[in-house]
Amino acid sequence: MRNRLSFLLISSLCLVSFAVAAQAQNQVPLEPKRVECNCAELQFTLKPGGSQTFLLPAVQTPVRVEVSFTLANGGTQEPSELMDALINQDPSSKQLTWIGTSNNGSTSGSSSLKTSLIASIFGGGPPTTNATLEVATATSGILTIKQNAATTALPGHYVVRFCY
Repeated sequence: MRNRLSFLLISSLCLVSFAVAAQAQNQVPLEPKRVECNCAELQFTLKPGGSQTFLLPAVQTPVRVEVSFTLANGGTQEPSELMDALINQDPSSKQLTWIGTSNNGSTSGSSSLKTSLIASIFGGGPPTTNATLEVATATSGILTIKQNAATTALPGHYVVRFCY
């Protein structure tokens, strides 16, 4: 009798699980809501060893930060002249989280609780770093771009675009 009750109980649970799974699979897919995307842009020049801070837009959505860097010396930075990141600020703790992509294509995800480095522009590849995108003050949403004086001799020209 006990085996029969166990079998009935297990069979009932399986049927309920199957019904719940079938119901979840039969839901009508959500249609994306159209939203306007905003973009903003900064342009500035840094001398070797210089830095520039800027504010993330105060929005409760992830912000894409795209950075273009050139020394305007007629050469092309290898492997590229770009770094970018997708950054979000937690509304409660005010800490930042991100997925950053350096100019060599390497990516890393982290938070301002662990590190301040978001992405880098390497000169030919790591460990030669020409410029970095970093968190300056997480709770205020302030980022900074720093140009390395040890690896650059010319001013760097930067275009920073925000999309949100």
